[in-house]
Amino acid sequence: MVVGVDGWRAGAEEREFARSLSPQQLPALTPEQKEVAKKLGFTEQDYARSILAGERGQDRLLKKTEWLARLLRERFATVGASVERVILRVFLERFDAEVRINGSTVPIRIPEDIVDQYFECGSPDSERALDSIVSRFAKAAVQ
Repeated sequence: MVVGVDGWRAGAEEREFARSLSPQQLPALTPEQKEVAKKLGFTEQDYARSILAGERGQDRLLKKTEWLARLLRERFATVGASVERVILRVFLERFDAEVRINGSTVPIRIPEDIVDQYFECGSPDSERALDSIVSRFAKAAVQ
């Protein structure tokens, strides 16, 4: 199964972490990154903080995508389907998945906010929404 993140986003937690580091704790910039920082009007320290926050945000987004992929794999396995791909489209705020059912690959779109509600607070509404997505495709599997 392919799992990935298309785009990046740094949340408040990642930005606060990056701001809390001393200049000596920041990653060293490559010459190319130094040039970009200069062109954008950032100090090298600010640009390094931005890069670090982005990397930490990327890690968080990838973990969320992996969690969703495992959840979908478990739920679709009950109807004999397999999840081939789950990609978080950051700027579209949705997950694009591909599920193999009855010899066909079916695309599935899941809004990111439903997944966030499900994982962050166990919202019954978000669980019903995810179950609805699975059952809709489960029906296709038995036809």
